[in-house]
Amino acid sequence: MSASVDREQLEARLRLAEEHIAAENAFDIERTMATYGRNPAIVFNGVTINGHEKIRALYEELGFGGRGAFSNVSQEVNHRYVTDEAVILELTVTGEHTGTWQGIAATGRKIEFPVCAIFVFDEEGKAASERVYFDGSLLLKQLGVLP
Repeated sequence: MSASVDREQLEARLRLAEEHIAAENAFDIERTMATYGRNPAIVFNGVTINGHEKIRALYEELGFGGRGAFSNVSQEVNHRYVTDEAVILELTVTGEHTGTWQGIAATGRKIEFPVCAIFVFDEEGKAASERVYFDGSLLLKQLGVLP
């Protein structure tokens, strides 16, 4: 358990998490990466990705740099939860599958699915980790891979 966090720190953490999502929606990888601390990690549906270079590669692969497996990717924040431990965002992600992803050739299909993103912060107030959870089978159904 971390020490209690004051209101100003909680508000700064929420602003950072919202800036992170705004940067992703703007396809600005530099701005997105600036929200992470020195040794960041993403847990992407159970797969841990460590370090700036590998996280940047994930964003590029997905399409948050303006090109990648998905185009017109957008995230809408539906709910926000702020605790001493983390900022939790419930989001809806939309986009279009226009490139190869996980061995699946572009289908041109539209996607829309719920995501939960949990941000944990370092001592400098940057994101130390982001844990992203979503229903992979729902995404695969939308891509036409699963019935």
